Amino acid sequence: MRKTATALMMTALLSLLSASFFAAPASAAICKSRTSGFPGKWGPVSKECSYTSPASGWDGKLRITWNVQESTNQYACVAARMSKAKNPDKWQSLGCGTLGTGEIKWPKNTASMVEVRVRSGNAHMANVDYSI
Repeated sequence: MRKTATALMMTALLSLLSASFFAAPASAAICKSRTSGFPGKWGPVSKECSYTSPASGWDGKLRITWNVQESTNQYACVAARMSKAKNPDKWQSLGCGTLGTGEIKWPKNTASMVEVRVRSGNAHMANVDYSI
């Protein structure tokens, strides 16, 4: 009985360790985060992701993909912008619905945080996952 329990524990431990070393590659996203919004009101601004654009060969736009939680009837409007200490850019819409992809202006050779905010289109909160 003891040998069986020890063998099971060792198998579980090895599975956990090998999963971290041999995990499938992550998606192409540089950063993923989540933020929430309230009915008819913008929620708190998420500043979880940063990005540095290259000095050359850059089209000046950063793509952001977002979606509400799966298996819910949530509906959200999402906006984003490049964070600045002074004179921040205007919020740029990434769309409304259950998922979407949008682009915000991002000059070449620029390092900054991405600011994302959400507003729920339903009578309850909307939780949005986003990635750059």
